Amino acid sequence: MTRPTNPLTHPLHWLAGRSRNSRTPVLGERELAVMHALWHAESKSEGAEAAMLSAQQVLERMTAPTLALSTIQSTLERLCRKSLVARQKQARAYLYRPLLQRQDLISSLLHDISQDIAGGDVAPMVSGFMDYLNTSRDD
Repeated sequence: MTRPTNPLTHPLHWLAGRSRNSRTPVLGERELAVMHALWHAESKSEGAEAAMLSAQQVLERMTAPTLALSTIQSTLERLCRKSLVARQKQARAYLYRPLLQRQDLISSLLHDISQDIAGGDVAPMVSGFMDYLNTSRDD
């Protein structure tokens, strides 16, 4: 039997259990890792075309080397169905780019946290964030 995960120390588990009125899309760990690869490529490029990656290029940028190309392709397709990633056919492969920007995801998550945990009051969030910053500086 596995122990329940503490949602305060594992934010992805908290995200999966958010309230139904959440504005934020539910992203699994693999989906988030793929989004990170796409965001990173976009931040390093100057034009929209350069920011598009094939599934193979996404796989090459992943830190989990045990993943198969088909797993990345399935994850990218899921992200397309969620309208978080756009795809464009080029020759025999699809190229992908993020539709959801990292800052938009962060803003949406902060909104959800303020609603779900602080009842819309941002003061406890700011206080908690300051505590976090002070604690992380001490480490």
